[in-house]
Amino acid sequence: MLEYPVSAGTTHSKPDPAIYAMRKLFTLLAALLLTSVSHAQSWHLVWSDEFNGPTNSLPAAADWNFERGWGPQGNHEIQWYCQPTEQDGPCRPNKPNAFEDGNGHLVLQAIHNNQLWSSARLNTQGKHTILYGRVEARLRMEPGAGFWPAFWLLGNDIDTAGWPTCGEQDIMEWVQKYGPGATSSTLHGPGYSGGKGISHTFNFPTLNGTAGRIDDGNFHTYGVTWSRDRIEFYRDDPAKPYAVITPADLPPGTHWVYDHPFFVILNFAVGEAGFAGTVDATTPPSGKMWVDYVRFYQLQ
Repeated sequence: MLEYPVSAGTTHSKPDPAIYAMRKLFTLLAALLLTSVSHAQSWHLVWSDEFNGPTNSLPAAADWNFERGWGPQGNHEIQWYCQPTEQDGPCRPNKPNAFEDGNGHLVLQAIHNNQLWSSARLNTQGKHTILYGRVEARLRMEPGAGFWPAFWLLGNDIDTAGWPTCGEQDIMEWVQKYGPGATSSTLHGPGYSGGKGISHTFNFPTLNGTAGRIDDGNFHTYGVTWSRDRIEFYRDDPAKPYAVITPADLPPGTHWVYDHPFFVILNFAVGEAGFAGTVDATTPPSGKMWVDYVRFYQLQ
């Protein structure tokens, strides 16, 4: 029951019940409106690459760096990352490891050639970084024993702070142990890196009796919504994150290192052991990851 306090020596009449009810309704509606606006959040596109170049063109050098050399040996990777037109080792200009297909996609391709694997790794270091916001890519992939396609963020202080102090946000990784219906997202930082990273696995749902797969012929959106002290990983719908990580989830004695700009990496690794699995007789002679776009958003 509502009570109306009265100062000593004075009298006050209670407000009309109908007016009071109307005021409550207006207050409730205002609160609901503010909540709706807060949840909707107005996102502003701050950078993107839509890969709309002609067939066999390359992503713009103003946006991307092509890395060169062996993949990190601690990851048991066996591919050589080729730069465009490179002819060393397994690299062949007539079989490019990265190209735009003329249909609005970037293609990253791992190729087995002369008993060696070549592939591609691109990053936006020194060209495009983001601090908080939403980062997403629309991807289609092919599974295969030893294949390891990935889309991730790395702290832009990697050259000074080193890894894992710089921080790493793996938005999407696929490896053979997941099977074709799952991908993962992982945070790596000081004291929780490598096999101790904070990881979550997403299983694609079964729709109309058909199990979801990374090679279902459709593109899927893989993204992260990143704010101070909160990282949310999602698949297809940013309003429905499948994994939320905050400082409370870190191991005791470790600290949060996601409060500075990060840049994007796209790569297709090939493994011979460990996390990625191992190529074998069933591994196709080539594997592809198609990238429809990469986009950075921030709140207005």
